[in-house]
Amino acid sequence: MIGTPAGHNAFFDLYEKASVDDDWLCVVNKASETGILDQEELAAAKTMMSDNQYAQEFECSWTANVAGSIYGKELEAAQTEGRVCNVPYDPSCKVDTFWDLGVGDSTSVWFTQTVGRAIHVIDFYEARNEGLPHYCKMLTDRRYVYGDHHAPHDIEVRELGSGKSRREVAWDLGLNFRVVPKLPIEDGIHAAQMLIPRCYFDREKTKDGLEALRQYHRAYSEKTRSFRASPVHDWSSHASDSFRYLAVGLRQPRDHQRVPQQMAVMEYNPFAA
Repeated sequence: MIGTPAGHNAFFDLYEKASVDDDWLCVVNKASETGILDQEELAAAKTMMSDNQYAQEFECSWTANVAGSIYGKELEAAQTEGRVCNVPYDPSCKVDTFWDLGVGDSTSVWFTQTVGRAIHVIDFYEARNEGLPHYCKMLTDRRYVYGDHHAPHDIEVRELGSGKSRREVAWDLGLNFRVVPKLPIEDGIHAAQMLIPRCYFDREKTKDGLEALRQYHRAYSEKTRSFRASPVHDWSSHASDSFRYLAVGLRQPRDHQRVPQQMAVMEYNPFAA
């Protein structure tokens, strides 16, 4: 099976399978690495093609077909570095969840375990037009040992009919949410871009969420000949928003809150209390 990447189609699924199956030989031949084409020919191709077209045709990029992709480069690096793989649940480590809550829209949830500085993204779930009892049952069915559940600031908004906020309704159902700090979307996107290099994604359980992150993009404006600042709101937005809340709301390990000099003193000073 030989081909050129054209997004996440059946050929990509085959590539994913072959890359982790010892019965398959999986080879990626990038023009910049093979030396088959000389640099003058590659330079000429670059002048006639857009950056995305060149990345797809010559550098075997799986995400270049998504114009304006927000997390495309980071996720492609994760794929290349083997961080989209089998990530088993560790029963000795609590699972944190990060939510984007929808009422007449989709609700998406990411499940993570923090192992040292690495973030193990072990699961993802999304459903539409379901109430909080459905999601409480979903959490129970997964049989994880949970740590903190995180939701955006709008969980505090009170419903006109009941006078209760969704946070209060969740509390009554035994689900206690921490509220993620409210930040501008661009700041959250930047935090997510910085977090992805620390993440290991389970290939099967987070497949739908990963595809949403890959398709999350900014629209191109023909008038200004540039990509708009605001991301397009479509089916990929919910998983991408909850991942943004993951990046903003994730608690960092305490040992990394101090500067290295202070950590060294605490560890090696024999006179320290």
